[in-house]
Amino acid sequence: MFIINKINIVFKYIVVKRFITILSIFFSFFYSLQSQEITFSDPYTEKILFNPAYSGLSQCAELNLAYNKNFIYDYYSTSFNQFIDKYNSGIGIIISNNSQAKGAINNFKADLIYSYKIKLGKNKLLNTAIQTSYIQQNINTNNLIFNNQIDPINGIINHTSGESFFQPYNTYDFTFGTSYISDTYRIGFAISHIDKIFKESTNSFINPLYKLHIGKVFSIKNKDNHKYIKTFTPEVIYNYQNGFHQIIYGFHIINNIFLTRIFVKHNLNFNSISNVFTFGLNYKRIRLSYTYDLLLTKNISLPTGGNQVSLRYNFNCRKKRNTKNTIFCTNI
Repeated sequence: MFIINKINIVFKYIVVKRFITILSIFFSFFYSLQSQEITFSDPYTEKILFNPAYSGLSQCAELNLAYNKNFIYDYYSTSFNQFIDKYNSGIGIIISNNSQAKGAINNFKADLIYSYKIKLGKNKLLNTAIQTSYIQQNINTNNLIFNNQIDPINGIINHTSGESFFQPYNTYDFTFGTSYISDTYRIGFAISHIDKIFKESTNSFINPLYKLHIGKVFSIKNKDNHKYIKTFTPEVIYNYQNGFHQIIYGFHIINNIFLTRIFVKHNLNFNSISNVFTFGLNYKRIRLSYTYDLLLTKNISLPTGGNQVSLRYNFNCRKKRNTKNTIFCTNI
C-alpha cells in the first residue's frame, strides 16, 4: 500500500511538472495562448527595453545588469546606452536571454538602438528611437520529460529517449518608440514587432505589441543648488498585444539616495493582478535595486512570486555646458 501511494505521489509530481513545462512552451512561442510577452517584473528595470526612446537621455553613459527569477522562468539582461553630443543622438545595446522550465526553453535576443533628441523648449525634449533586434527561440528536448521516459511501476525517469526535435526559430524584429520628457511630464509610445503588422498573425510566432505610458512628475528642489531632492511620479502604462490588454498603475519616489517604485499590473483578459515592489539606492554613480513581484489570481493557487535584482553604473559623464543650447536630461 505504501509503495502504491508513493508511486501516485511521484506520478502527480511528474504531471504537474509537465503541465508547467507545456505552459511555458506556449508562453515562450506566443503560439496558442498568444498572451503578452515575458518582461521584467519592474518595467523600468531595463528602461531602454521598456521603451527604446529612453536611450541616451542621461548625462552619463549607463551600464545596466538585471536578473529576474520567476516561478516559471529566469530572465537575464545586459544593456548599455549613451548620448553622443556631436550628433545629438543616442545609442543603445541590449543582450538578453529568457530561460524557462530549467533550460528546456530559451529565448535569446540582441537589440541595437538609435535615438535622436529634439529640444522643444526649456526643460522639454522629444526623443525618438528605432530598435533592430535579432531573436532566437529554441527548445532543448534533453531537458523535457516524455511519456516513454517514465517507468509506470516505480516512477523512475529514463533520460535516454525523446519524442520530438525542434528546430531553432530565428527572426529579425523592429521596434519604434518616442517619448516626451519634461520636468513635469513623462509621456511615451512604442510599437514592437512592427514588421509583423503587415503579416497575418497565424503566420507569425510573434504579434505586434503596442505600449502607451503617461506619468506626471512632482518635484521638490533644493533652493541652494536647484537640484531635485525628491520626486513623486504617478504613472499609467497600457499594453496591448493580439487581443490581450494589460493596464499598469504605479508611482516612483526618489528621495535623495533612496528609490521606491510600486506597480499594480492588471491583466484584463485573465483577470489577474500582480503587485510589484521595488526598493533601491542611488549612491554616486551606482543604482542598486531589488524587486518583489506577487501574482494574485483565482486561477492558480500555487505561490507565484518573483524576485529581481538590478545594478546600474554611470560613467563617462558629460560636464554641464553654460550655453543656451544645453539640453535638459531627466533621471529615470
